Parts: sequence; structure tokens; C-alpha cells
Amino acid sequence: MIGVRLLVKMSFRSGFRVGRGNETDSTLPTIHSDTIYGAVVYHAFKWSEKAEDFAKKLKVSSLLFVRGDRLLVPKPFLYNTYSLEEDDEESPKELKKASYVFLDKLADYRSIKEASGAVCKENPVEIVRIPRNSLDRITSSSNLYFVEVAFVKEGFTPAFLAEFPDEYEGLFKTAVKSLGDSGIGADSTYGYGLFNAEFESAPDFPEEGEYYLTLSLFVPSAEERSKMNEGYYRVVKRRGVKRDEMKVKKEISYVQEGSVFPFKPEGRGVLKIEDYFVQTSPLCVAFGGDGK
Repeated sequence: MIGVRLLVKMSFRSGFRVGRGNETDSTLPTIHSDTIYGAVVYHAFKWSEKAEDFAKKLKVSSLLFVRGDRLLVPKPFLYNTYSLEEDDEESPKELKKASYVFLDKLADYRSIKEASGAVCKENPVEIVRIPRNSLDRITSSSNLYFVEVAFVKEGFTPAFLAEFPDEYEGLFKTAVKSLGDSGIGADSTYGYGLFNAEFESAPDFPEEGEYYLTLSLFVPSAEERSKMNEGYYRVVKRRGVKRDEMKVKKEISYVQEGSVFPFKPEGRGVLKIEDYFVQTSPLCVAFGGDGK
């Protein structure tokens, strides 16, 4: 039984770079839950002999944001905005461009018109192309190239949610602080991905509702696969790298955060693949119906 749910606020010292898995110099504008989970667990193993049990009982969300005192969660995939024209009155531009909605307005996400008032109209992240210069050791010729870096805009605080038994609160905080000092994502030697962490009690979420919004990537169980078409979802393929070996992990197809179902997704728990762990069960928030 989950004993602790924390909101971890991250104050990045610079930007962050999270690869798309295609070995390019581009970056994602978010940090998926598989990256956060894997990084926290990696550091937990540095600090405790109980890290394996901790890993099996930990759940985290993908990157969220706080604006003021309001939490932003992934925009639900309830409406296919791609099929609507820009000048359609039922398709406001801000709804099509938005990536996040305010948690306290999630209950308003019932129609396209109402949904436009629930979304955050400004993107919390800006992608910037940073120049770099490589030097040929033989000819001493230089080669200018660019890499993408994600920077969090002023007024937004990146954060993620975590659930775990209360006995592991100390280990969790130690692992997150250790991660912040070493960096999450790519190019920490350039100063990217380094952050300071602040821990707060997570806000109360509705436990029951008409719909369930996923805040993490997840892999449906065998039973859930037969019900997937009842919901609204996207699939994303992900793979990571073993940090100590620089070896590519196995590719996994996940249901993306922001997916919506009329049932609460449970996933397949924590899986051990070779010598590393993978979170397949999502954190969710309910909305709609009597639960609002």
C-alpha cells in the first residue's frame, strides 16, 4: 500500500537534453516517466541495499509543471484536434497548440469549447539550438554543429510526482538529490540536466471519475489490452541507455502520458529486464462524473 505521495519541484541550473532515441542532436521538450524512474532507481542502488525492493514499489509521473500554485498535467487526448481546420470555431488554436492543462480545471475538459479554458496557453519549455565546435585531431580543422537544449520558461517550475511506501522516503530523497547533482538526461558534463530538488506533499487527486488521465507512460496488462479501444491514447516507442555500460536497453512500446480511459489503468507493475527495472504502471488522476 502506498504510504507517501510527494511532488518534487526541480530547479534546473541550466537546460536539459533528453534524446529521442534516434541518436540525433535533437531533444524532447519533456522528460518521460521511464527516464525519471530509471534515473532515480539508478541512484538508489548507490545508497542502499534495499534499492531493489524500493524499485519494485516506486511509481513516478512524467514531467509536470507548476505555475504559481497551480499544477499543470498533460493535456488529455480526448479530442482529435489534428482533423479540425484552424478557422473552425470549434477548434481554437490554443487548444491545438497546448501541451498541458491546469489540474484544477480538468473537470471542464468536457467539450472543445470548455477545454480551451482549461489549457495552459503558453508552452512551459523553449527549445534552443546551441552551437558547438568539434576539432579534427588529425587535420586540426573545426566543424561547427548545433544541439537542441530545452529551457524552462520563467514562471514555470518543472516537477514530478512520486509514490512509494513511507519507509523509503529517506532513500527516495537521497536518490533524487544525488540525481540532481549528477544530472538527468544527456550531456551532464556540459551542465545540462543538473537541478536542485524541493519536496512537497502532493495535492489531493480525485480517485474516481468518468475518465482516468495517465500521468506516466504505461504498458497495459493482458486484460487491459482488450479494452484499449474504449479510451483515447497514443503509443510511443522508448529505449534508454545503461549509464555504466553505454549499452542500449531494449525498446518498449508504451501508452503515452495524457491518454484517457473510462477505467483506471493498472499496467503490469515493475518489470525486471536483464539487470534493470522498468515501471509499467502509471500514476493517474480521475475527472468527470460525480468526482469532477
